[in-house]
Amino acid sequence: MDQAQGRLGRRSVGAVAAAGLALVSAGCTGASGDDAALDDVVTFETEPRYARADAAPEGSWPAVVLHDETLFQREPGALVVHGVADGEETARFEPEGTPLFEPADPTEQFQPAPALADVDGDAVVLAGFAVEPATGATQLDVEMVAVDAASGEERWRVTVPEPGGVGVVPQREASVRVAGVDDGVAVVTVGHDGATQVTFGLSLGDEPEVLWADDSLYASGVHDGVAVGFAEDEDDVGELGLAALDVATGDRVWGTFGDIERFVLAGPWVVATRDAESSDGGTGLVAVADGTEGEVDEGVLTADMICEIDEAASVAVCAEDGTAAVAFDTENGDVLWSDDAWEGTLKGLWRGAAYVERGDAAVALDARTGEVVVDDAGAAPAVVNDHVGVDQQGTDVVLYATR
Repeated sequence: MDQAQGRLGRRSVGAVAAAGLALVSAGCTGASGDDAALDDVVTFETEPRYARADAAPEGSWPAVVLHDETLFQREPGALVVHGVADGEETARFEPEGTPLFEPADPTEQFQPAPALADVDGDAVVLAGFAVEPATGATQLDVEMVAVDAASGEERWRVTVPEPGGVGVVPQREASVRVAGVDDGVAVVTVGHDGATQVTFGLSLGDEPEVLWADDSLYASGVHDGVAVGFAEDEDDVGELGLAALDVATGDRVWGTFGDIERFVLAGPWVVATRDAESSDGGTGLVAVADGTEGEVDEGVLTADMICEIDEAASVAVCAEDGTAAVAFDTENGDVLWSDDAWEGTLKGLWRGAAYVERGDAAVALDARTGEVVVDDAGAAPAVVNDHVGVDQQGTDVVLYATR
């Protein structure tokens, strides 16, 4: 599952991309000397504290966010709040409108993770639902709920007609996902039957409202005021590629079309894979700020990389299981280290540590150097904070206590 969200530094990477980046192509190389070792790396008990059985589809990423000792999980038809000490449900938020479809079996439908955002200095959790339209003017309405992350209480909710005048009627399912938040604007996507129909910007003030809508771009993530995703060429209908828009205005910032097959957001960069049969096929870097390309050595980036971001440590790490890995500074786009003999599966990042499964072991790396700092982390969860780690085993969502 490709997912990456970040409200990171405000430095343009255009100059970095123009100058070009070179990744050394043998072994693990990168920063050293000036990078101090991490202190107080969070580690975990080897056995889960508890498990929520049959809570998600096989192979999915936990649809959760953490705030202090509270877990917010998206389930079919609800945003559910749990205490991490005992897993007990403390609150449940369902749409006030009539759901467009009955909630599915949790093991059969992927759920978008809720979004944890800073709104006027407060931590707020956002989730959206597709509900029956109030009028016949749209195919559905979008109901958004904001929950105070500290108290677990509802802050506000708002229902708006699906923006963009979409004419496709969903037949089986409709989904609402927050792709990211920047400067008080949530970038929201609406999907019909697995295909995204519209992306829109929603202000997050006391009176939320739709600021703009784009029915030709599927926003996958947000970085530094720019939302990026698959899109249709505005000048050549039917031509698909990668594009970006301004989060505040919805204006198209740049686009590259014709041969993009897959991409994942890595802070200021997009790791994009082009059609192998095209003239510039392969996997490379595209700057989120302006669409310019970064130079990388062949083989360091791979088509099946996933990327995770640690905002506090200003680092993004991308890896493909047992193949290669690379890390970027999210403030300036610099390559911090790369490894073309990568071992293991990248999981969560937290306070500068990257958690990696290596066989039956779990290790923690310094995400900015690639060096192992804890050779027995107990577990390598996908979602981490100072109190708990959350992972998925089969269809079960499991929680590991820290030690």
